[in-house]
Amino acid sequence: MITLVVDNLSPFTPDILQCLKRSGAPYICKKFFEVNESNIKCDKVILSGRQKNNKQINVINSKIIKQCFQTDIPILGICYGAEIIASTLGGSICRMPSPIRGVIPLNVWKENRMITEKKSVHVFESHRYCIAKLPDGFDSVASSRYCDHELFSHKKKDIFGTQFHPEKSGQIGLGVFSNFLIA
Repeated sequence: MITLVVDNLSPFTPDILQCLKRSGAPYICKKFFEVNESNIKCDKVILSGRQKNNKQINVINSKIIKQCFQTDIPILGICYGAEIIASTLGGSICRMPSPIRGVIPLNVWKENRMITEKKSVHVFESHRYCIAKLPDGFDSVASSRYCDHELFSHKKKDIFGTQFHPEKSGQIGLGVFSNFLIA
């Protein structure tokens, strides 16, 4: 089972790769501009965050999401990756009043595969936007005082989004990666 990590030039991509190494999962990592419909030859896809808004990153990630959605390839979107999943499939995002950066409490209020217990956990955030509306067919399963849709999943497909950064969230984050990889 090969996982494709799409690097959207996030400073945290090395942390994603380190989490995958720790899990023992085979992966390949490609910069967003190296990925196209013909070379998505993988079993799962992880979309990283990004640093700057870039139309080309949006276009390429939207194409990846649409192809994965149509071919039932599981996707995990992290921060920007979650935002582009939501916006590509019919949801929306909004700019926050001020950027969030640091560890925050997250309320997991619905059973899900990524964080398997309903509880409060602490996760790392670093973003300026948040998901305002989920697309049809998705459930929100965790929220924070900053974002209503910190963690979401598709009702029928293996598509997940985390507004937070699991790669910077310690054991909780490692659990998110492990649960995605075994799905």
